Amino acid sequence: MKSKSIITASVCTLTLLAGATFISLEANSASVKKFGAPTEGMSTEEYQALVFLDPQNTTRMDWDAVQGMDGNFLIDNQGEPTVSVVDYEKGVTSRKIDMGETGNHHLWVIPGARYVWSSQRYESDQFWTIDLTTQEVVDKFSVSMNGTNVIAPLHVGFAYTQPLAVVGNILDKEHGYLTFLSTVTRRPIETIELSCHGARDAMFNLDDSLIFSTCQQEPKGVSIIDVATRKEIKMVPVSGSRAGAMTADGKYFMAAAKGAIVVFDANTGDLIKSIEVPGGGGNITCLSDSSKCYGGLRKAEAVAVIDMNTLELTKVIETGPDANRLYINPANPRYGLFANEGGKSDIVTVIDTQEDVAVKDIITGLGPHNIAFNPEGTRAAVTTKKETVASLIDTSSADPMEWDIITTELSAGIQNNGVRWVPSPEALKAVL
Repeated sequence: MKSKSIITASVCTLTLLAGATFISLEANSASVKKFGAPTEGMSTEEYQALVFLDPQNTTRMDWDAVQGMDGNFLIDNQGEPTVSVVDYEKGVTSRKIDMGETGNHHLWVIPGARYVWSSQRYESDQFWTIDLTTQEVVDKFSVSMNGTNVIAPLHVGFAYTQPLAVVGNILDKEHGYLTFLSTVTRRPIETIELSCHGARDAMFNLDDSLIFSTCQQEPKGVSIIDVATRKEIKMVPVSGSRAGAMTADGKYFMAAAKGAIVVFDANTGDLIKSIEVPGGGGNITCLSDSSKCYGGLRKAEAVAVIDMNTLELTKVIETGPDANRLYINPANPRYGLFANEGGKSDIVTVIDTQEDVAVKDIITGLGPHNIAFNPEGTRAAVTTKKETVASLIDTSSADPMEWDIITTELSAGIQNNGVRWVPSPEALKAVL
């Protein structure tokens, strides 16, 4: 483990650009972003005016609305029933939120940024709700309903036009369940069954007419659901189906598979193409202009570069063990951090998305899994699931060769996995 002191310095503000898979919807771009919980009966315009701060399974991230706000990184400690609250300016964990039970794996910021869900990785169905004005758990609930037994509801996808979300059941080898949740009541409202098992990444298309869900258990595939009727339209078998992603323009849904990245038309649900890649299976990140997408190639220890205009593999960049996902710096989107999450890996690779080359490796704790930047792009928190601590990286320089570790000793817990940037309670109260 290593650490270095934080040097306090004035950093020139970088021009804020959208990065990774993040865009603002056109209907929302001309309006003022608002903080607060979704409400019953709100219009599409009111809903789209809410601040969207969850990058994992959405194509929208309103960095402009939170630039300059005081904030924290929250880290889910799956093997310890806590969430670490990180002061990234001081480079320390300031406190831990008591979750009561273990299994909390990923954090999901509900539109409006008043509340956060923490989702479940173990063979349980419990969700937690954290109020960001107090940074305390205010609700725990079961996702199972209507006689179903949901196992490991892990990855949440949020709707773009209405206060709705969905979550799967990634560990279930016998059923595929997709549970609809209300972001108004912050509770489940309906569960439907899919033809493939172990639903993993469920995402709405941009007009909320369809949901695409990958399934990680046999029979593996991609399930396509009609949102209005809440019925599965079809299931397309996909060998090795795992992670899913939507391009920023909403044109394509992509699924990582065995030796391939499979591309669907996000408006019709039609299978467009299967792009052959080495390895496969990792998470996919797309640039904000939808020109390129980057797919983790876990067994190939590399990242695939996909030209989205031609739907062709253009390059394979070597990175490290269990190459998983690229995270783009929001203020310097030419560069991103790529997590190589293997249990014996301690490598995060800096990727240049203009030249499509690996710039340098940064040594973190073991098993770098999830990465989050602050809005100004000056700090990145890296969870390291094989450690009891997490890592913090200085990403303030315009030159990524100068990006380096601040500390690998952020107090966390074993199996620290999910991480999100959120406004501090004081900053959030000031804008509510």
